[in-house]
Amino acid sequence: MGSFLEKIRYSPGIVKTMDTRENPGLTVLRQVIPSTMRTEAVGGSLSIIAGEHEHILAPVWVGEGYPSDVQRALPGIRSGTADGVTPVVTGRRISIGSRQLLDDEDVSWADSAGFASIHTASGFLLSRLEPAKRRAERRPRWSASVAAAAEVILETHRREGAGANARLASIAEIADAARLSYSSTAKALTDFDEAGYTEKVGASRGPTAGRALRDPGALLSDWAARQSMNAGDRVQLHVPWREPQRSLELLNDVIGDSEWAVSGAVAAEQIAPFLTQTVDLRAYIAQGELHEIRRMLTAVPDVREVRSGGRIMLKTAEPHLFALAERSGGVPVAPAVRVYADLVHRGGRLEEAAEHLREVAIGF
Repeated sequence: MGSFLEKIRYSPGIVKTMDTRENPGLTVLRQVIPSTMRTEAVGGSLSIIAGEHEHILAPVWVGEGYPSDVQRALPGIRSGTADGVTPVVTGRRISIGSRQLLDDEDVSWADSAGFASIHTASGFLLSRLEPAKRRAERRPRWSASVAAAAEVILETHRREGAGANARLASIAEIADAARLSYSSTAKALTDFDEAGYTEKVGASRGPTAGRALRDPGALLSDWAARQSMNAGDRVQLHVPWREPQRSLELLNDVIGDSEWAVSGAVAAEQIAPFLTQTVDLRAYIAQGELHEIRRMLTAVPDVREVRSGGRIMLKTAEPHLFALAERSGGVPVAPAVRVYADLVHRGGRLEEAAEHLREVAIGF
């Protein structure tokens, strides 16, 4: 069999679940396959017996199923497919935009709502579609100010435990939390309205006017897809130890009085424990302090700067991130939505940890 089947069967980011439950992608496939067909789970894939023919479907779970979720999964699908195995993108809801993207790529899909479009080279066809409901939406340009406003809205929504269509804080309150001007925040919210993330509610003006967060899941997925610790000002450091706790102690000793917050796997363990082992530490530091903090850390014995593969990565962040950070076990931890975004970009086991974090600590 080829490399893709091995990835499907053995990649922890695709096959294993957050606990002992069945792979959610397999569950979706079982729901959409007609009950008259005999099916059997084999090594993370689903075998369908129809007459004398066998069709093997390999579910690729993408979480919510928004375009940004699908785009993260497509490179692995394009890298190669084993003979006789059909990858099927599965998620909670494969949106219309995602369906168009997958149709363009000729990739099968299915979702928890019971809709599916599956076709295999072995001749199996399944189409379960509802009438298309198309609404013109314009996605925002993800400038730094738009991204900051989105992060404040998402993290506030998470902490309040509010559901869809929850009323947002005022423009002035969001602007203050995001460290933005009123006009920049108003422009960002207008973009979110046009994208379908938010909508105006109440009167057009006056004390009853406001906005509701209509689709927090879509906003989180699309915002997270554009966050990356591998972009912007950053430094990587090599240390001879593998225990992230020692790295935390190092940062506390050297830069404890500065603004900083851990993210990535170490932060996820503080918010929603899942991984059994982590070896690297990723943290944000205040803008303008990278040069001095680099100097102080590299002056410590056994700490040296490297171009890649460092067990400590430091990246500058905007002021609002530190205002949103919370302390856990004496450690400043980045907002949960930022931790989620940082994890999904690293793939593999960390992408699975991101899905766990989203389910148990974010909730949308």
